Amino acid sequence: MSTTSNQPRILFVTPEVSFVPACSGKNPDFLNCKLGGFAGFLSNLLDDLFEQGADVHIAQPDYRSVFSVILQNSPHTKTRRLPDSRVHLTEDRVFFYTKGPETNHLWENIKISLTFQREVIHQILPRLQPDLIHCHDWMSGLIPAIAAVLGIPCIFTLQNCETATCTLSAVEDIGIDAAMFWQHLFFDRFPVNYEETRETNAIDFLISGIFAARHASVASPAALVKIGESLIRFPKAPLGKALAEKLAVGCSAFTDYHSAKIQYIDLYERLLKRPVIRTSMRKFRLHDEFHPYLDVSNLSPEKQIGAQHARR
Repeated sequence: MSTTSNQPRILFVTPEVSFVPACSGKNPDFLNCKLGGFAGFLSNLLDDLFEQGADVHIAQPDYRSVFSVILQNSPHTKTRRLPDSRVHLTEDRVFFYTKGPETNHLWENIKISLTFQREVIHQILPRLQPDLIHCHDWMSGLIPAIAAVLGIPCIFTLQNCETATCTLSAVEDIGIDAAMFWQHLFFDRFPVNYEETRETNAIDFLISGIFAARHASVASPAALVKIGESLIRFPKAPLGKALAEKLAVGCSAFTDYHSAKIQYIDLYERLLKRPVIRTSMRKFRLHDEFHPYLDVSNLSPEKQIGAQHARR
């Protein structure tokens, strides 16, 4: 794909609805209609990065029925727009008529997750060839493993402790060749070899994302408290151990969205070792306004809540 930008290309991967097509037809702009929650934060972050000259793209499922409902119920006359060339919808019938991940049964979301990731791996990654990938939550938990094989820096952001599991054979049945990246995944038990683990050893999507990514981040104060409680009460549990290991090499814990925007840009530039936004369009300094990391393993839930109030 040709681009006029000399900046490194960043691909955001999310199963949530962050952008909605402005209208039906060929090449519509996409609207930022999500006013709150993490999807709203993510769409605002992409808007800000795009306006500052960053070469940003987002992959999300083509939730056609959900898009129609949002457009009918959300006022969007003043909503910010993103060009269609920056939004990449994965297409499959499993997305078209779903009510959205928030209302589905777990088995439905596993199917959506695997189909979504298959399309990202087979269609979007080869076409875009991103320099950095930023994945969000368990439904994109396999992407950091393929990124590790391809040598692409990957960030994995979790919003909560929710996850799902399935076997390698289920991943392959959906059309993903898991044999090329299975060693970067996190299983229920330590695998002996590929053949032994393929049918009987379940993959944990959330922990696989944390385990395989170059960097992990926690998206919200509520998630920070829950994860801190998990680390304190169950220090030997798989999620706690994976996060503790990631903390040893750096794990961002964001306690407010304003700091998160600044920290993400700082993180992108450190991983890529070059600017991601045009120097002439910088509106803030990156390194002097905050502490880049908060070690959640050293904070009790009470102290974490106090830290959140201190930053407000």
